[in-house]
Amino acid sequence: MDASVSNAALAARYDTIAYAALPHAATHPDRIASVATFLGHPAADPAHCRVLEVGCNDGSNLIPMAVTLPHASFVGCDLSSSAIGAGRATVAALGLANVTLLCEDLAGLDPSLGPFDFIVAHGVYSWVPAHVRDALLALARRSLAPDGVMFVSFNVLPGCRVRQAAWEMVHHHVDRIVDPRARLAAARAIARLIAEGGASQHASDDAVRAELRSMAEHTDSQLFHDDLAVPNDPVYFGEFVAHAARHGLAYLAEAELHTMSGAGVSANARQFLSGLDAIGREQYLDFMRMRRFRQSLLRHADAQPSAALDPQRMETLHLAADASLLRAAQAGKVPDIARDLDPAAGGGGPVRALLEALLQRAPGAMPLAEARALLGRASARPLETLLRDAYVAGVVTLHVRPPPLAVVAGERPVASPLARWQAARQEELTSLLHARVRIPDANARRLLALLDGTRDRAALVAATAATWPAAVRQDAEAFVAHALAQFGRLALLMA
Repeated sequence: MDASVSNAALAARYDTIAYAALPHAATHPDRIASVATFLGHPAADPAHCRVLEVGCNDGSNLIPMAVTLPHASFVGCDLSSSAIGAGRATVAALGLANVTLLCEDLAGLDPSLGPFDFIVAHGVYSWVPAHVRDALLALARRSLAPDGVMFVSFNVLPGCRVRQAAWEMVHHHVDRIVDPRARLAAARAIARLIAEGGASQHASDDAVRAELRSMAEHTDSQLFHDDLAVPNDPVYFGEFVAHAARHGLAYLAEAELHTMSGAGVSANARQFLSGLDAIGREQYLDFMRMRRFRQSLLRHADAQPSAALDPQRMETLHLAADASLLRAAQAGKVPDIARDLDPAAGGGGPVRALLEALLQRAPGAMPLAEARALLGRASARPLETLLRDAYVAGVVTLHVRPPPLAVVAGERPVASPLARWQAARQEELTSLLHARVRIPDANARRLLALLDGTRDRAALVAATAATWPAAVRQDAEAFVAHALAQFGRLALLMA
């Protein structure tokens, strides 16, 4: 085996240049289960599920799941001993008993650890040798529960062709440089030099120049572990599906379901797509959109989903405003979305009222039964149909198990224990929506760290004022009230 792609070499890269591990909302059991439920696949209840993450790094994605789903169990594995060590320290500091981090090769995992309801492989498939990709899918075949779902992200063609051109130019310049830091510096320098090297002879060349300019601005983690990664093998979607089939797995959907819609393509293209089967449609959507990256869900090939939009199954779901709806509200475009969902109402009516109610409750979720009551009989379209269109369009988010968050702080507010622990160490915190939020104000972070439920608002005001100069202590009450409201909007407070 080429030493450049051995396990030792792969682990050494992550120990040399730290990978900036982050929570990734699309991998959360609730997200995966919600997509599966919507499509008629009987995924496990996230509240009591078993999850395996392959390539878990320091647990930045897995640990927040363990915090919000205390009755579920989580296993992560990674080749980097330093990353696993850091993750174990976090697990110990938080006192979590439902997460185990292992410094092991995925091919050697003990079969007795399974079965798992969800397997997550984010940032693995394209960045490991072919025999490891085989081992990954073989692991899923033997360790995925009968109705289990696997998340796999990967670089995809044809969109990555432009990226490949940029990668190859930079590799030509830096591959003889041994020192990792010098390699990164040289990569940025040559990317900028080529990007601004002269006028393009063909309009298509501008896409490569734009890619190089973007590469020069990437973080060390992005540049080292993606752009300069060896291997880094994008594949066509059809090739990925065929590979999964050889291991007894079948394509279910994308973790971000809205990426499967025909939004943004021409009427002629939509007509063409309508004549294709599900796999062909996805492949041609990749062609039409020049897609670069996928986040795909797999199931066992013999686990056939039932028809979507079953009313009994749908009734178990909760819905919430998606980030796109929040942005639309800021831009004054909610009437436009309501009109698209229910043209007969002209941008008003019960659909508009439902969207406004979701915005009012954000970031919290609403049971489907409550949405049905809000909609009443006034809408010309059934709730299930409206919900389908709004979900596929990315207007609303569905939850099987909504995160345990409080939008409004109570008298003795409680913040996520993970966010409290992070607040004492950094500006970037993990929200209960499994996303990163930034709290640059040190005073706000100190306040957040105090929110363990033992202090009422008066005590929080007193503790905050005690750290301030005497001249501004009278502002502490207003500061605490404002900060608590912000924490609620950022999904940092627990119900």
